[in-house]
Amino acid sequence: MPGQMFDHIRELYQAELYEDLKQLVCIVLSMIEGNAGNDVGEILSFPQKYQSLIYYGDALYHLGEYKKAESIFMRCLQLRKALNKSKIKSVSSTELTSEVDLKYKIYQCLHKMKQNVEAVNILESINTKKRTARVNLALAKLYLHDGKDRSAITCYKELIREHPLALDALTSLLSLGMRGVDLMSYIMSSIPQTTCEWLNCWIKGQARMASKEYNSAIATFRSLEPKHGLKDNVLILSYLGEACFHAGHYMQAMTQFRRVHILDPLYLKNMDIYAYLLSKEKKTEDLHQLAQSLMSVSEHAVEPWVAMGYSSLALHFPNANKSKTIRAIYCAQKAYSLDNLSVQALVLKGTALLDMKKGPQALQHFQEAIRTAPNRFEAYQGLVDCYMSNRKIKEAMAWAMRACKTIGNNARTITLVASVLAKDPTNLVKAKQYLNRAMTFDSNLLDPVYLMVDLLMQEHDYTKAIELLRKVLENHSTTKLHQQLADCLQSIDQKQEALDQYSISLSLDPNNFRAREGCDRIEKHNEMGLDGTYDVEAEEMMNPSDGEPDYSDMESWSETEFSQP
Repeated sequence: MPGQMFDHIRELYQAELYEDLKQLVCIVLSMIEGNAGNDVGEILSFPQKYQSLIYYGDALYHLGEYKKAESIFMRCLQLRKALNKSKIKSVSSTELTSEVDLKYKIYQCLHKMKQNVEAVNILESINTKKRTARVNLALAKLYLHDGKDRSAITCYKELIREHPLALDALTSLLSLGMRGVDLMSYIMSSIPQTTCEWLNCWIKGQARMASKEYNSAIATFRSLEPKHGLKDNVLILSYLGEACFHAGHYMQAMTQFRRVHILDPLYLKNMDIYAYLLSKEKKTEDLHQLAQSLMSVSEHAVEPWVAMGYSSLALHFPNANKSKTIRAIYCAQKAYSLDNLSVQALVLKGTALLDMKKGPQALQHFQEAIRTAPNRFEAYQGLVDCYMSNRKIKEAMAWAMRACKTIGNNARTITLVASVLAKDPTNLVKAKQYLNRAMTFDSNLLDPVYLMVDLLMQEHDYTKAIELLRKVLENHSTTKLHQQLADCLQSIDQKQEALDQYSISLSLDPNNFRAREGCDRIEKHNEMGLDGTYDVEAEEMMNPSDGEPDYSDMESWSETEFSQP
């Protein structure tokens, strides 16, 4: 009986024994082809052959053989067309994979092989009235990748018409310019009344994120916690952290992302941004622990690779700079291969290339990051750093001004302009004016403080520098603030307090070589005879083996260089 063989094939598929299914179908197909002149129906009927090939293609897909799976599914497509004309019904129609689902399977194979043009074509061949929610979602994402925003909007609207609580689709529509009020009215009639309250607030927050009104978005997301019983909800906290990050409130963003990671160590969304912030603030130990934790969650997501890349950069030592930077480049490339719209992957790779003195390649990656997300400040920062490293002040200023125009005048963009002005001794007064303005904009942003102290020290105005640092240290404590204060104190011969500040700086970041050098200078010239145990303690803090990631499975990284996005 033909049904017996098909039953075995189906049971293997349902048991997810894909390798066994692959081998059995391979043999059965040869038997069918070998008996082409005889009664083929004794092995499998025509509909059963079609469905067995579907199972075969699915097995190949699950085994990672995407090209072969696509070939089998294309063969199924021809059989399906013939089956539609046939009157044979050995298998009920409900058991046969529909043509729509078959084309979606072909799309999945093409998408895995990054053949986006062919993937769009196969999905577009499905009649618009027969497109399922997942077909519309896949098309929307492909259209977004190709820059076809209007087509993407149409697909997303079809999706939420069927599934009004598809939150990611709602967010995508808002990011494409749809007004929050219009979106809410579009889905209002399809959702329960009890859902409307929190959803309306959530849509307002997302709409303000999309329109770059980040401070308003922060207030809206904060209101979700007490009003709607969403305290400690990791999704809301993640969006809150993202809004703080885009607004330039880095400390607040880190606080929210830290809460997310503590509440759910397996949560991945926005953890690449968290890794960037930890790297920026020199919180090396936290960064290393985050990278190891995320990598244990998944090796097939962008965030763990970005975190591991920043971890490599943060653990630099003079005798291992190149190998660690190459590892960071590998991690960035891996992240980019998983998602070529990942801004953090591009910024990470650009940063690592700049660290290797490969300015032209770094420029390419920062420029690509800006093309992908024109409002991402860190990409402009990278570009300005590239040009200033090559002493191209004019080009650096052009990009800094472009950041002001695109993102708007805020503490970060004004500080960026000031950093370029500070490179010209004739513009120091103007640079300080910009920095004072930046500190007025956001008293929690430390970048303008760091730069202002550097300028005051250049002018030997240590009194003002110390006054500024002591004021900022009342609310913030970072390795650089303490190191700068120690530098100033040492310059006015307050060596004992300077030594104390260097010690605090090293306790916050044992890799702060400038603090270590300052500490050594004081000890060499100290006429009062300090306790000799400090050298040992500092030496222990500088031990590169402490907190070092295990790169034993990444030996080949140091032999590979990636210079293209």
